[in-house]
Amino acid sequence: MWVSPDRREYVKVVLPAVAAVLLFVVAMFGVFLPNYQRSLLDDKKEMIRELTITAWNVLALMEQKEARGELDRPAAQQAAMEQIRQLRYGDEGKDYFWINDMRPVMIMHPYRTDLEGQDLSGFVDPAGGHLFLDFVETVKKADEGYVQYLWQWKDDSKKIVPKLSFVKGFAPWGWIIGTGIYLEDVRQEIHGLTRKLLLSTLGILVLVGMLTVLLVSQALKAAQLRRRAEQDLRDHQAHLENLVLARTSDLKQVNEKLADEVAERVQAEEAVRRQNTFLHTVIESLPYPFFVVNTRTHGIILANSAAARQGQGEDVTCHALTHGQDQPCDGIDYTCPLQFVTQTGKSMICEHVHLDEAGREQIMEVHAAPIFDDDGQVVQMIEYAIDITDRKRVEEEREELIVDLRAALAQIKTLRGILPICSFCKQIRDDKGYWNQLEQYVTEHSGAEFSHGICPKCLKEHYPEFVEKNGG
Repeated sequence: MWVSPDRREYVKVVLPAVAAVLLFVVAMFGVFLPNYQRSLLDDKKEMIRELTITAWNVLALMEQKEARGELDRPAAQQAAMEQIRQLRYGDEGKDYFWINDMRPVMIMHPYRTDLEGQDLSGFVDPAGGHLFLDFVETVKKADEGYVQYLWQWKDDSKKIVPKLSFVKGFAPWGWIIGTGIYLEDVRQEIHGLTRKLLLSTLGILVLVGMLTVLLVSQALKAAQLRRRAEQDLRDHQAHLENLVLARTSDLKQVNEKLADEVAERVQAEEAVRRQNTFLHTVIESLPYPFFVVNTRTHGIILANSAAARQGQGEDVTCHALTHGQDQPCDGIDYTCPLQFVTQTGKSMICEHVHLDEAGREQIMEVHAAPIFDDDGQVVQMIEYAIDITDRKRVEEEREELIVDLRAALAQIKTLRGILPICSFCKQIRDDKGYWNQLEQYVTEHSGAEFSHGICPKCLKEHYPEFVEKNGG
């Protein structure tokens, strides 16, 4: 059968166009849309999983504070609930998290506060599903997972729509935390894309009609328009994929940053705790009073147990503790350590007379050192005092003994060494070579004095007549 060239050209132009349109429709609605729907749903499932883990980390942080003794369990749980109650996300900022336990009892729900504290084991959705029991079973089996059910639309309790939630168990407290996406959102997004594709398809059909009217003369132009339309669709698809990837990447970065900040904060708190413990141990190990004084108010802001045992504690002034005075020291009778350190910015050691808690005087060796602020100003002073009363008493007794010994030595003359003495007359030779009577030499070289007498032997030898006269 003969076919006119115009018709052949018409068929030649229209048939590829129609075939292309049909292939496009089949590709879009038979392949792309289903795949995109699955991809979009998978991305949203991954998103709510990452968000739930982020909120779960808040519970973990509060449980760590409970373990360290910073908070008791009720306070830690209350702090965690209040933080998670305020968490929102989504385009409208209405997507939320909830918490129930394994019984199941509702612990916290930002929109359904009427359910908090209620047993939800009998709670069913409009389709008859026991959603909270499903949450518990999912956590028991795998600790986390996805559950689909019917629930109210965000904060609108009158609108019930399908919802897909991700739940994760928190074993230390027996809690389950979760959040979800509304499948209506996914459906609307797919519907919007489908509408765009339909409009694009209609546009292409219009172009095909115009091409049919224009026939061969517009064939090249129609091909170019078709290619342009196809490229626009590919660009749009790539743009959507890039948006999904970018949002997923942003969420992962936020989660990683939050986890890093939590870890850094835990490490910083632990470091501060260790430093405080070490400083407290060092100060408490000192056997003498140690305290820190505010240079402006003269008030004691830190003191160890040794200071407290002597009545030197916090919330008092240094002059009231050490001298029993209501006013600061005037520095006339003795140097005030606080005045010296404040004025010079240097350390000092001095001796003061302090009063103990019973009012007895004690001689103290006072050590003082400045503490500077960022501007180099002396704002506080470290002071510790060592009781040297016994040492001073011993030193005084030693000085008195030395004086007494020196006085005694001044009165004592001692003969030492070898004395040259005559074997016959018993005279002693001095250092100058002169011979001296024994009693004269001893008197001159010692404190001894002589009184002369006659022994019985010498009396008989030198005065025999006296012996005979007196009867022998």
